[in-house]
Amino acid sequence: MKSNETQSGNTGSSIGKVVTRQHASTAYAKVFDQRKQRVRGLWERNGTFYAQMTMPHPTTGLPVVRRVRLEDKDGVPVTTIPQAVAGMNKMKGQREDDALKVAAKRTTTLAEYSATYIERLESLGSVKRPDTIALEKAMLKSLCGTLGHLRLRELSPLVVHNHMAARVKNGASPRTVNIETTALRNVLKSAIKDHLLNTMPAFDRLKELAPKRRCLTTEEIDHLAKTALEFPRTGQMVHDFILLMAYCGGRWSETLRIRWQDVDFDQNQIHIGADGLSKNGESRSVDFNAKLEAHLLDMQTRRVPDSEFLFPSPRRSEDDSPHAMSFNKTIRELRVRAGVKDFTCHLCRHYFASKALMAKVDIHTVASWLGHRDNGVLLAKTYSHLLNDHKKEQAKLVTF
Repeated sequence: MKSNETQSGNTGSSIGKVVTRQHASTAYAKVFDQRKQRVRGLWERNGTFYAQMTMPHPTTGLPVVRRVRLEDKDGVPVTTIPQAVAGMNKMKGQREDDALKVAAKRTTTLAEYSATYIERLESLGSVKRPDTIALEKAMLKSLCGTLGHLRLRELSPLVVHNHMAARVKNGASPRTVNIETTALRNVLKSAIKDHLLNTMPAFDRLKELAPKRRCLTTEEIDHLAKTALEFPRTGQMVHDFILLMAYCGGRWSETLRIRWQDVDFDQNQIHIGADGLSKNGESRSVDFNAKLEAHLLDMQTRRVPDSEFLFPSPRRSEDDSPHAMSFNKTIRELRVRAGVKDFTCHLCRHYFASKALMAKVDIHTVASWLGHRDNGVLLAKTYSHLLNDHKKEQAKLVTF
């Protein structure tokens, strides 16, 4: 017998005599079936089965001999010899078909790979919007405060679910925790593409209570816009901003980036997201309604000659921002002065959708105006109370 091999007794009812080989501080054991026949290529260590085979290195592509832990489809280690043999044979078949994917033997930590992931996004630039990258960076920083020391392969569903529960217990909202988990998924997807992982762990999402947004009245919209004119520096732009969002349904960040070249008076349309920075990265066209056309014509009379934007930055000569970034300070004061304390820019979008549906515009058209890619599914869920009234009116048109 070789010096590095020892013969031992039974290690379990399904494994007979085993021969162990030292590997670092633990030992790999050869596996024998119930007939005491050696199962070639199969090893066991600490109750976990490993397949030994020659395969391409995940990063260099050169052939190497590896022992790979055998897991089921959910990433859980197999527990019996038949399962291990089946898993090993499956891997051999994948190797023959050049479909075998094996993660690196020792993965980096979440903190280390998150830094690489964010640096790559910032270098590529056009893959994600700067605001999205900034949000992911903040979420990953929060995650790494607790889980950053763990290696990527150690981020099991149990570990992540415990982290989520602890975050909620400490006061984080379910929505915040879900956003953190989404950022983690993006990192792990990138790690799979880099061949650091094989599979994506299955993480649950926490149930979020959807906020109930009321529909502003036309009187409130007009009152808010009129009150905005009382502010000396940004009042006129905030006035125009509120009415434009209410008449076209644009998101606040998209609306701030609209250029005059995006306003087509010949085709009676305004193009939103033409810069490719909309929420879903796609542009859309909103057809003029009477209020929208009249408002844009009125704004055109006040067009600033040295800017291409509908809402140029008041300090464009002092900073690098060609358009206004936000009117948050003015809007915070405006909602108090106008007496509409729950006003948000998103309520203008809600107002537009509600008015369009109440005017019996079909749901698919409204969805295209809002930039929804689900052909109206979200609208049907959010505005079911309005759609029910519409369906009742439509039912009256049916005759037999």
